[in-house]
Amino acid sequence: MVDLLLIALVFVAILFPFVVVPEILERAGYDPKGRLVRIVVWACFLILVLLPAALSGFLATVTSPVDWLILFFAIAFAMLWEYHRLHPVEFP
Repeated sequence: MVDLLLIALVFVAILFPFVVVPEILERAGYDPKGRLVRIVVWACFLILVLLPAALSGFLATVTSPVDWLILFFAIAFAMLWEYHRLHPVEFP
């Protein structure tokens, strides 16, 4: 039962920011591929992922600076990759 709940929460953490939030902002008149919408999407995703980790104390147990650098670069790479995928003509 706990595994099923965990899988459901992972789906929510991915689908809500990347599907529901852009749809809501598009209906409000924003471009779903625009910078503002992408910033809101990634902020929602990071809040949904990092806030429970921080509240449970998991983030405090990560003490290696290398682990934090890997996390930072992985998130930055994912953001840039998505932005490039949405705007292929802006990059050579």
